[in-house]
Amino acid sequence: MKKVIYLLSFILAINSSFAQKNKKEVIYLKNGTVLKGQQTPIDDDKLVVQSGKNLWVFNYSEIDTITSRRIRGAFENESAPYFLKTSVGVLAGSSNNSKPTPFSFDASFNFRLLPKWYLGAGAGIDFLDESYLPVFGNLEFHFRESRFTPFIGLQGGYMIPLDGEVYSGGGVYYDYMPWSSSYYYNPVQLESKGGLMVNPSFGFISQLGPNLGLMLAFGYRYHEVNFKGDNHYQLDREYNRLSIRLGILFN
Repeated sequence: MKKVIYLLSFILAINSSFAQKNKKEVIYLKNGTVLKGQQTPIDDDKLVVQSGKNLWVFNYSEIDTITSRRIRGAFENESAPYFLKTSVGVLAGSSNNSKPTPFSFDASFNFRLLPKWYLGAGAGIDFLDESYLPVFGNLEFHFRESRFTPFIGLQGGYMIPLDGEVYSGGGVYYDYMPWSSSYYYNPVQLESKGGLMVNPSFGFISQLGPNLGLMLAFGYRYHEVNFKGDNHYQLDREYNRLSIRLGILFN
C-alpha cells in the first residue's frame, strides 16, 4: 500500500513539475516592453525570464505586471514602427482678433527613428483671416512605449497661402471737422506670401487597440505671414496662439 502511495505521489510531482515548466506567462515591464515566457524567481530581488531561446534577468522593481493572459489592447514594441496621425483642433488667441479660435486640421506620417523617438512629415489646413496650408516636419518623444504614454513634440514648417490675393484697409484717411468727422476707405490689394511656423507641444496618447489610439495635445503655435503690394508696400503679421488638438492614431 505504501508503495502505491509513493508511486502516485511521484507521478503527481512529475506532472506538477512538467505543467509548471511549460506554463508561459506574460511579463509587462515598466519601460513598456512585453515578454512572453517562463519566469523563475532567483531571490527576493530578481527573477529569470526564458523567452524563446533568450534568458533575461530582471529586478522586481523593473516589472509592472505578470499575468497568464495578455492584456487586451496593450501596445508592444513588436507593433509596426510607424503611425499615421490625424488631428483637429483650435488655435486660441486674443478675443480682439477677428477669429479668436480658428479651426485647424492636419495629418502626418511618422516612423520610429530611435526607441521612443518618432520623426515624421505632414500637412494640414488653418482657417485664419485667410486660409493656409501648413507643411511641416514633426519630431516626438514618447516617454513610454506602452498602452498609455505622455509625449512631447515639435512641429516646424512653412505656411503656404491658399488665397492668392487679399485686401487690406491700410489706406484709411481721416478728416476731422469741428462739428463732425468723415473718412473714406481705400482698400489695398496685397499678395499673400505665407511664412514660417513652429509649434512645440505636450500631450497624452492612449492605445485603444493594437492599431488604433487617441491623442490629446496642448501647445504653443507661433507663425508669421507676409503680404506684399504695389510701390514696395509690405505687411507682416505674427500670430501667437494656444493650440488644442484631439487626434486619432493608426498603425
